[in-house]
Amino acid sequence: MCSTCAAELRPGGKVLLASGVSAVAAFGHIGAARRMVHLLKYEGINTPASLFAGEMSRLISTDVTALVPIPRASVRKIRYGADPALSIAKQLHAITGLPVIRVLAAPLWWPAHAGSGRAERQPPRFRRVGVAPAGSLLVDDVLTTGATVLAAAAVSGVRHAITATRAGP
Repeated sequence: MCSTCAAELRPGGKVLLASGVSAVAAFGHIGAARRMVHLLKYEGINTPASLFAGEMSRLISTDVTALVPIPRASVRKIRYGADPALSIAKQLHAITGLPVIRVLAAPLWWPAHAGSGRAERQPPRFRRVGVAPAGSLLVDDVLTTGATVLAAAAVSGVRHAITATRAGP
């Protein structure tokens, strides 16, 4: 990453969502971090996953036992050739040694959230396909309203999440 892009990075911070679910983000969803998310999500370029994982690994508490990626809708995985949360989780595994566990399955399709307001967003309907061990951590690329993390938490039972970026204050 060039020094100009690195200078644009801002901390994402922590947030407490509904139902006691907490999330922490490595970066704010602005500038270079936003562009890196787009490369990962829409261009299938995995380099940003390793950059995000480097910072995210510093935010993972020592009591975390496993990483549970929040899966992308199947149609988008095929269309863009990428599953951002899985890519990030694999890079986090390489750094931390924490296992990546498939607990959630995404539906074939759900309405895109990018560019839509809070009122238009519909939470995805995940299916549980595995069991998250105690101490698991949900992994995703972007935290906006928290709807996706909350839907994943409701199905998986995992109460903490880490994301690469966080939109909003």
